[in-house]
Amino acid sequence: MSESTPEIPSLRRNGRNSLAAVGLGCSALLAGWLMLPLDGLLIVVGVLVCFLIGLVLLPTQHTITRIELPGELDLPYQLACDEAIFARYRRATELLLKVSRHPDPIFRIIALEQLDELVRRLTTIAAGSLVFEETETWRIVYERLLRSPGLYLYRSVAWVRTADYWQDEPARKSMTVNYELQNSNQLNIERIAIIADELWPSTQLWPVEPLRQWLHEQFANGIAIEFVRESTLQQEPDLKADIGIYGSRALGTQELDDHSRTTRFVLTFDFTKVTEAEARWNRLMIYAESYGEYLDRYNRSR
Repeated sequence: MSESTPEIPSLRRNGRNSLAAVGLGCSALLAGWLMLPLDGLLIVVGVLVCFLIGLVLLPTQHTITRIELPGELDLPYQLACDEAIFARYRRATELLLKVSRHPDPIFRIIALEQLDELVRRLTTIAAGSLVFEETETWRIVYERLLRSPGLYLYRSVAWVRTADYWQDEPARKSMTVNYELQNSNQLNIERIAIIADELWPSTQLWPVEPLRQWLHEQFANGIAIEFVRESTLQQEPDLKADIGIYGSRALGTQELDDHSRTTRFVLTFDFTKVTEAEARWNRLMIYAESYGEYLDRYNRSR
């Protein structure tokens, strides 16, 4: 990108016009001095002064208008202050130029469709949301966020619909990170488990295994565990979700398959949505019960 600003033709024209006007004014003043009496000469001088002042001011306003760049041309200048984004912008424009030069019309049609999909994804990112559809990718992002500086509280709502919920290999790795951060006092973790009634029948004191052990292991590692039967939330369906609230920074929402494996993870850096999730958490806490207190009540060994 050149650092010099190209000369704008309108500026050159304005400069020539101003010089021509000054020359004409001087000629008129000289002619008036030779041909007119003093009173007439004063009138001519006054008119010329007003004319020249107006001529100086009008091109200035006109120049300001003309040198403003259209939005499309102004974009690279705005992006240039962000070196990382600008590098990606420049690479993207280079690649788009290559696409535009491809001669095959069928290629162009299909390429435009795929570019439209990229634009839709970029629109989501620009709105503050990041979508991950590969298990290992979202797990890495999840861990990076938990370890990020300035994060001291992580609140998680687990909507448990299978007995082996979050017990596959990626989930176990994530739980290991939970335990490490909680036990080292780097992060305070709170979790509410919404448990399907078939996994915790009203006739049973405890949820089925291995789910009960999954809950107890977290409690033993210092995580504040609350739990509630799904049927208790019958009148509050919006409380049933799999989410993680990362302080006041972000909201994570996971979608699971029938085997409780994460198929999609959406991370939203939208403060309004984070505060809405916090409000839902507070409502959910009204129905949930502390695992530790429940344990004490039924005299179970910790």
